[in-house]
Formats: sequence, structure tokens, C-alpha cells
Amino acid sequence: MLTESAVPETAPVCPDHAGEPSTGTCERCGRFVCAKCRTAQAGVCAACSARQVQALPHTRGRTRWASVALAASAVLAIPVAILNLWLYLRFDNGSPSLEDAESFDQLNALLALPSLLTMLATVVLYLRWLRLSVKTANALGLSNESTGWATFCWFIPFANLFKPLEVVRDLWQGLGGPPERQSMLTAWWATWILSNIISNVGNAFARADTANPTSLSVSLLAGILSEGLSIAAAVLCIRVIGDIESLLVARRAEAEATMTGATL
Repeated sequence: MLTESAVPETAPVCPDHAGEPSTGTCERCGRFVCAKCRTAQAGVCAACSARQVQALPHTRGRTRWASVALAASAVLAIPVAILNLWLYLRFDNGSPSLEDAESFDQLNALLALPSLLTMLATVVLYLRWLRLSVKTANALGLSNESTGWATFCWFIPFANLFKPLEVVRDLWQGLGGPPERQSMLTAWWATWILSNIISNVGNAFARADTANPTSLSVSLLAGILSEGLSIAAAVLCIRVIGDIESLLVARRAEAEATMTGATL
């Protein structure tokens, strides 16, 4: 019978790196991991990390649809801006004629429904893209952002003035986006915020006194500027989405190749 001192001591070793002592176990499957195991997520083995990334759908489809919706919203903003400019240029002695005002109202009503539907589609498609992009970055170990917070912060007063930009900027930085191009993110957000502020100002003047030529002219000028800024914001957002998609594709390919090799 062996005494206690004669029982050999065996320390757990990593199954992927022979001879390397284990530093812990995978939080998902329980297998041993060592210091050489570099996976997308700390505390998760290479096999589980690879399965998490590979189980997610690619973002290219949502990227394409979000970009199409943004482009459609930019296109629809053009006739709205032109209509505002047309009525402003038709001012005679400080105000438009009754006939011109009626034509403006009719044309504006025709554009209202397509603009509303396009805006709703853009919101849904953009948020679907953002949610999957953040989820993929989390699986790659490149972000710790909550997908729920990243989505719903757009609808929380005051937080929606800065948090959406932080989410996209953190996603950009985590994926290794070049710092010199981060100014594009700032430009996108600035034009978006200014567009909404000026639009609200124009609507306030329009409601204040529709019979007042000064209120009407300020409302029309605000509408022109707001639509122009919204077009610029849409174009910049499309570029931001495209850049993040390129970074996601590259990081995902690198991670899948590394993790697949580690599991062989």
C-alpha cells in the first residue's frame, strides 16, 4: 500500500499546449486553459470562442440594407428641401401668394408619408445593423458594450445626445479603426444633431404664427438647412457603416483563422 508521500502529484495541463500547466478552466465547457491560450474572450477556451463567433450571422446583409435605407432617406430629403426653397423664392412683398401656399401644402403632404415610412425603415435597419455589429465585436472580445443599451440609448432623453456616438466610436476603436479617420464619426454626429435642432426650430416658428411672413420665412429657411444637413449626415453615416463593416470582416476572419488553428 502506497503511503501519502508516495502518491504522485499531477497538475492539470492544457489539452491544446502539451506540458503547459493549466491556469484555469473554460467558463463554458470546463476544459483546461493555459497562459498560451489567447482567445477572443478571457476565460473561454479556443473551441468555445470559435463556436460563439461562427454561430453569429455575418453583418454584410444588415450593412447593405441599412446603407440602402440611409441613401433612400437622403434622396427623399432633396425634393423636400427644393420645395421649401421654391416657396421661399416665391415670396412677393414678404409673403407667398395663396395659390403658391396651397400648392406647397399639397406637395408637402404627398412627400410626408414616403418620408415617414423611409425614416421608420432607416431607424429599424440601422439599429438591427448596430446590434449585430456590437454583438459580433463582443464575441470577438473587442467590445464590452451591452447590445440592449447600444440599441435603446437612442430613445432615452439626454443620453441620446451623446451615447449613440460613444457606442459607435468604441466599436470603431475596438475593431482597430484608424484614429485619423475618427473625425468622420464626429462630423456625422454633429450634422445629425444640428439637423434635428434646426428642424425643431423651424417647426416651432411654423406653429407660432402661420400667417406671419417672418415666421414662415424662418421656417422655410430652417427646413432647407435641416434637410441639407440630414443629407450630409446620411452620407457620412453610410461611410461610417461601410468602414466598420470592413473592420468587422477583417477582425472576424483573423479570429476564426486563429481559433480554428488552435482547435486542430
